[in-house]
This record gives sequence, C-alpha cells and structure tokens, in this order.
Amino acid sequence: MIGRLARFALLALDARAVPRGAPTSRAIAARWIAANALAAGGVQVAFEGPVPRGPRVFALRAPSFAAAIAAVPVLVDADTLPRGWRLALCALGLPLLDRTPELALAQGASVLSAGGSAACALTVELESEGYRVRVGPPDRILVA
Repeated sequence: MIGRLARFALLALDARAVPRGAPTSRAIAARWIAANALAAGGVQVAFEGPVPRGPRVFALRAPSFAAAIAAVPVLVDADTLPRGWRLALCALGLPLLDRTPELALAQGASVLSAGGSAACALTVELESEGYRVRVGPPDRILVA
C-alpha cells in the first residue's frame, strides 16, 4: 500500500513539469500522466478500433476517465465534469482544457467532454484485468 501511494505521489510530482502552451503537447502529457496513474495502480488499458487521426471532440461513455485519457491524447473539458472529478484530475496534475474547445481543435488538440454529444465517442468497459477503450461513432458503439 505504501509503495502504491509513493508511486502516485511521484507521478503527481512529475506531472508538475507538464508543458504550458501548445494544447497538443499538453494533451500528450495528459495521456502520459493518465497511463502512468493507471499503471501505478496495476491497471491495464487495451485500445480497440481505428486510431483517431486529427483533432476532434470525443464524448465519454465510461466509468473511468483515466482509461479514456490514457488511450487517446486529449484535453478534458473540465466544465463538463462533476466537481469531484475535476479535483481528482487536478490532484494528479493532469492538464485540462484551458481555452475554448474550438480554439484547442484549431490548434491541433482533441477534446474530451463528459456531457453532450460529439461525432466520436470513447467507450470504456471494465474487464477482469483493466479497461478496454473503444472509439467510434456514438450510435455504433454499444456498451457491454
């Protein structure tokens, strides 16, 4: 238990070195932080589906924000999150969307939204050893 807490503390410390500025760099850093947070907890993430190319807005259908962020480099739109999730992501040092989604998209970064609809969805399913993340049109992805 102490070892796991130490790994999370070191991860949060490493996350403080996230680049400020270009949203694409921040999205890549968010993916790194989320993947390492899950790995520190011994959780695996498997990605299924076509690799998304180019910036887009993703709608989230998931029990785990971290698994979705670990699978695809995105900036999370904190305005769409419950307060507890915002606090948890900030405690991890995860970079969040710091401009409008439209501006982030124009600058080459994808955005993850917990509310509303989007042309693309990230669906995260809990499995015995971790999470499976699928990407695709929201009307074509069924949650198991």
